[in-house]
Amino acid sequence: MFHFKAKKAVYLFIAAIFLLSIHFSTAWAETKTVITQVDRLNVREGPGTHYRVKKMLNKGETYTAIAETNGWVQLQLSATETGWVAKQYVSEVKRRMISTVDQLRVRSSPNSEASVIGYLQRGQSVEAIETKNGWTKVKTASLTGWVSSTYLTNGNEEHVHSSIQAGIVTADTLNVRTQPSQQANVLGKITHGQQVRIMAENDQWYQITTNSGLTGWVSRAYISVSPSYVKVLYDGVNIRSMPSLQAKVQATAHRGQQYRIITSIENWYKIEVPGKGSGYIASWLVSAVHQNPKNALYNKTIVIDAGHGGKDSGTIGKNGIMEKMLTLKTAQLLQQRLKEAGANVILTRTTDKYVSLPDRVQIAHRYHADAFISIHYDSSSDSRTRGMTIYYYDSLADYPLALSFAGPLSSITSVPYRGIRFGDFHVIRETDLPSVLFELGYISNPAEVNIVASNKYQQQITEAIASGLRSYFQ
Repeated sequence: MFHFKAKKAVYLFIAAIFLLSIHFSTAWAETKTVITQVDRLNVREGPGTHYRVKKMLNKGETYTAIAETNGWVQLQLSATETGWVAKQYVSEVKRRMISTVDQLRVRSSPNSEASVIGYLQRGQSVEAIETKNGWTKVKTASLTGWVSSTYLTNGNEEHVHSSIQAGIVTADTLNVRTQPSQQANVLGKITHGQQVRIMAENDQWYQITTNSGLTGWVSRAYISVSPSYVKVLYDGVNIRSMPSLQAKVQATAHRGQQYRIITSIENWYKIEVPGKGSGYIASWLVSAVHQNPKNALYNKTIVIDAGHGGKDSGTIGKNGIMEKMLTLKTAQLLQQRLKEAGANVILTRTTDKYVSLPDRVQIAHRYHADAFISIHYDSSSDSRTRGMTIYYYDSLADYPLALSFAGPLSSITSVPYRGIRFGDFHVIRETDLPSVLFELGYISNPAEVNIVASNKYQQQITEAIASGLRSYFQ
């Protein structure tokens, strides 16, 4: 009898341990990818050192983690095999995203009415935490907030992010190390002004290659990065949705055209495609160049908003001229000037039709615009009022753009320059990109309306705006 009770007690004890292990095991709602941090890492049949070792893993291997319990992580080793490793010897691989525009607004919550708490720059890599209704929650070293998903592109989700960029050394001397760590061995040194090719990045480090063949890791704080471009070598080159010859063709490139490189994947470049976001082009059909082609406006996407239109005439001048027709004339002439400089230009309207304010903002977002320019003409109950004004909404994202127009516009003597002012206008308040609104003269003034409607003034003002944009993007 005693023997039976003892055996029963042992069984109950084992069952209790099993139930406890089930109770404390946490299956993650989302699978995570982890990377091993040590060589010869034991994989066990269960979450504990008393379980049998079934295999060993090497440093740098990545696996999907499906559960965690008491300091142990369960890995999906293959389609049919799992195993447990000590949590301290693996680290989570974060999902990385990259900002495709400068001054991308980071907001406190996922909507355009939320307060702006910071900004991302073009090419900046962030950790994506969650996505909600067209917004992505991101985390950087200094802030956590929400950005429009429209302006993010997938980064390399592996531990090291591949890229093709040129960089310049800014330190007097800079150590090149075997690993991205201050404790790693020094392979050699590079000096101030030396150009390097950036092959990968890892947190605060760049993996670089020099012209002499030295390859290793350097602190990214001492490398100044310039964007890289590819130049198309043939006519009719396909730009595809994925890095594969079987992928859908989303655009066609022609000999001599140049595109900014986002990253590289094996024999493909991921590139910026104006008006379409991004795409992939085969590396054997292009050559890499390391400076901005032609001029600062080349391949920039500018959305020009001709104010009013259709049932909304805007203000009506003393001579009967309607603001909606004058803004369209200015917008079309500006479009022509910018296209000649190599920019990609989109008009919010090309005819006398009504376009809602939210739709104008959405056009800017849809085309991933680098700048948004809204054209208007002013009115006042005092017919003596004259002058042109530049309006901005956001002091960090919009004001630098507004400031670039101050010199060119103030040089026009026929219409007084009234300066830069804050303006709470829908089309510049709701755009998540550098935006300004111009009031280019008072058509309520009998003398000024004739000036602003003249071909001479239209030529002057559009050239001044184009000049300001060139200055802004340099």
